[in-house]
Amino acid sequence: MIREEYIFLDVDVASKEQLLDFVSEKALKMGESNACMKRIVAAPTAGSCGVIPAVLISYEEVVAESEESGDDLAEDRMVQALFTAAGIGKVIAENASIAGASGGCQAEIGTAAAMAAGALTFLQGGTTRQIMQAAFALKNMLGLTCDPVGGLVEVPCIKRNVAGVVNAISAAQLAMAGIVSAISPDDTIDSMRRIGNELPVCLKETGMGGLAVTESAKKIMKKMLNVTEMLKID
Repeated sequence: MIREEYIFLDVDVASKEQLLDFVSEKALKMGESNACMKRIVAAPTAGSCGVIPAVLISYEEVVAESEESGDDLAEDRMVQALFTAAGIGKVIAENASIAGASGGCQAEIGTAAAMAAGALTFLQGGTTRQIMQAAFALKNMLGLTCDPVGGLVEVPCIKRNVAGVVNAISAAQLAMAGIVSAISPDDTIDSMRRIGNELPVCLKETGMGGLAVTESAKKIMKKMLNVTEMLKID
């Protein structure tokens, strides 16, 4: 059965238009906090730490606050959503990987997006079957490489958190609309494991391939080296 009410459709148009701004801002903020060595929650990893909080905090700010429910009830639902996300992350970690060094960025941002999508689907009253369709999000990121410039979790990692957030929300929308993936969640996770194993080492967090070896990346590294040398002189 296709539901007519799902993700943020019970808020006004202005709020819905602001949603992308909300989630993007929070995903970037968390990613940059990680790069600046500030306190973050590595869920599922430090490099993908912006996805889950961006989705859940935005949901709370845009939707939950407009609902007539007590603070205790809202907090309890959020805790349950986090447990839902954790369960999805554990299944992926046990059967594939959540580390970019072994599975590429699909294992980090892809897993984070699946976790966030599952949590969001739960918050919207989705069934267990719909929550399982969080694999929509993981499927959308299969093959994503881990190619950080200079080996630092900054470029392109921070902005990929935004892509993961948008992916998670889209996956939750599809699941809540009653759309079922042709590929099962288990098969999607198995595919991610195989793809990760087949990726060359240069595309798994070594900074030796992909975007990390482009001319733009070389310019960034040269600039960073110059700054480092200046600091040594001072």
